[in-house]
Amino acid sequence: MASKVRMIDVTKCMGCKGCQVACKQWNQLPATQTTFTGSYENPADFAAETWGRVKFNEYEQGNDIKWYFNFSSCMHCTEAGCMDVCPVNAIHRTSLHTVKVDQETCIACGLCITACPFDVPRVGELTKNAMWKCTSCFDRISNGMETACATACCTGAITFGDKDAKIAEAEERAAAIGGQVYGKDELGGLGVIYVLADSPDKYGLPVNPEIALSTYIWNVALQPVKLLAAVGITFGLMNSMVGKISAKTEKEESKKETA
Repeated sequence: MASKVRMIDVTKCMGCKGCQVACKQWNQLPATQTTFTGSYENPADFAAETWGRVKFNEYEQGNDIKWYFNFSSCMHCTEAGCMDVCPVNAIHRTSLHTVKVDQETCIACGLCITACPFDVPRVGELTKNAMWKCTSCFDRISNGMETACATACCTGAITFGDKDAKIAEAEERAAAIGGQVYGKDELGGLGVIYVLADSPDKYGLPVNPEIALSTYIWNVALQPVKLLAAVGITFGLMNSMVGKISAKTEKEESKKETA
C-alpha cells in the first residue's frame, strides 16, 4: 500500500489548536491540568495524554514579537530510533508505514525517549503505564479516512494524502513562498512533511535530526543482550514499584498509629 503522510504548511497555521483538540477527542485522551507560564502554548509539553500540540515559538523582531506556529507530534520516521532501541520490540511499523506502539508489550523503560531526535515519546499512566504517542490515527487512515488533525484544520494548514503527491505539493508551495520542504529526506523520510517559511529551528525542529550513535550500537552490536537487558529493566521497575507500595503502606500504618 502506498505510504501516506501529513503535510503541514506552517504559513497557513493561525494557532487555533483545533488539531490539538481533535487529537484529544478522537483518541479519547483526558484533559491536562496546566497553569499559565507566560506563553499561550498550552500544554507546554507532550505527555501520555497529550500526543499532539501546537508550538508557539516566539522571536523578537525589533519592537515586535513574531510567532512561528507549528503543530508537533510523532514524525513516524523511516529511520526510527525508538524502534531500534526498544528492548522488547514493542514498537513496530504498520502496513501504512506508520510507527506504532504495542502498549501491552511495552515495559515503560523510556529508552525510546532518549532515542527520538524530536523528543516526542512520553511514558505515563493512561490505560496502563507505557509509552504513548501519536499513532497517525491508524484506526482512521486504515479505513480510508484522514487523520483527525487534518480533518479539523480550518485553514488547510494540515492535509493528508499519498506521500509522493504531498511531497510534490509541498515543493511547489515552498518554491512559491521562497521557503523549504522539511521531512522529505530527514531520517530516510518522515511521515510528516513540512512547508517552512524560515529555518527549521525557528519552528522547534532540529536542523539535521540524527539518531544517536549509541542507538545504533544498542541495536546492532548489542542485539543479543537486548532481551537480557529488558529482563533487567523490568525487574528494576518491579522493584521500584514494590518499594513505593511498601513505603506508602508504612506511611499509612504510621498515620493510623498516631491517630
